[in-house]
Amino acid sequence: MAVSHSTFAFVNLKSVLVFVMGASIALGLMFFKEWYASPLREGCAMPISYYDLRDDDVTLTRGIYRSYRDGFSRGHVTYEGSITHFHGDKRVATPEPVNREVRYDASIAGNTFSMTVTGHNRRLGDKSSDADVTDYVFPLIKPGEKGTSWLYLLEGRALATGTETVPRMVCSG
Repeated sequence: MAVSHSTFAFVNLKSVLVFVMGASIALGLMFFKEWYASPLREGCAMPISYYDLRDDDVTLTRGIYRSYRDGFSRGHVTYEGSITHFHGDKRVATPEPVNREVRYDASIAGNTFSMTVTGHNRRLGDKSSDADVTDYVFPLIKPGEKGTSWLYLLEGRALATGTETVPRMVCSG
């Protein structure tokens, strides 16, 4: 059976390859630019001081959260700081050093950030109790626990997270 070369005369393999490669490079550059310029950077630091007031008891949590992206749907958050308990105006004990890490799987829909804890680690120097960490630092530390937060882009530059109506922590770098 003879093949008519005139049927395929308009197809030039070299031209098609150049077009496909050019389109692929253009799409790759656009994706890289969006990823690089995204406020969802690879990591950020969020310093925080938090007072919990209950009757005559006061608890001060002071430290830095650091959030890291480990791919498109995974990440981890570390916290380095301390928890100090007061009764009245007297400190009850020396500040408890906290150095913890929580690993998670996440999804983002709109500005809703949903996460499922996949792991929790004590890090070197941590002397805190799990109860205090759950109450004041990470409300979710057990694998399988789920939580939802909201993401905000403040002034088109700074990423913040918080409740449904109030951004509480701002990514500072």
